[in-house]
Amino acid sequence: MNEVYLHVNSGQIGNNKFSLSNSESHHFIKSLRGQIGDTVWLLDGNGNAYQSEVRKIDNYNVKGVIIDSFSNYGESQNDLRLILGLIKGSRMDMAIEKAVEFGVKSIYPIIFERSIRKTINLDRLNKIIVSSAKQSGRSFFPLLMEPVKFSDWLEKHHKEISVVCHFSGSSINDIITKNSQSINIIVGPEGDFSQNEISLLRDHNIPFIKLGPRRLRSESACISAILNINQITEL
Repeated sequence: MNEVYLHVNSGQIGNNKFSLSNSESHHFIKSLRGQIGDTVWLLDGNGNAYQSEVRKIDNYNVKGVIIDSFSNYGESQNDLRLILGLIKGSRMDMAIEKAVEFGVKSIYPIIFERSIRKTINLDRLNKIIVSSAKQSGRSFFPLLMEPVKFSDWLEKHHKEISVVCHFSGSSINDIITKNSQSINIIVGPEGDFSQNEISLLRDHNIPFIKLGPRRLRSESACISAILNINQITEL
């Protein structure tokens, strides 16, 4: 069968053996049509991957042996953190799903002054993160933080290296260099940053980057910024 990625908790591994949870066992048997003898990749979400072989299937309880282990499997050297204004409906889902696929390490949902949405379902979004990480073969599952007001986030993180995605900014190639491997990517809400927030960002000397000649939706800006930064820093 094709390369298969499954989530395994560290407590389900010991003495070079593994067992899957009921949900992952069901997914392997029913959705993937898995069988005894199949090779699978187990991802613990903490940066470790295990090449394994299924040896037993008993009433939706899949067990097997560990063949080899790898640290930072599927991970890049970049430490990209997405600072994302809350956006409505499936667009928030898409932004987070694609951010995980393209390698972010943590996600900070932000309540900006013009944010229409004020709350999110963390459990649901964490499931999207795990699913996306498995799909793309990442051994580290990005951290999803509790939503906070932008001013509160900035107070705690203003000393870190950050960029703001905004159509008024400079070319991304003028700001991002090959050494920009640890960075906060700030993306505003659907209604854009308020003038107060723009002033606050400029007061902290956080550079504004432009992602092209057109104004992008928030979820598109996330994808574009992450891809562009990866391309510049990983060449």
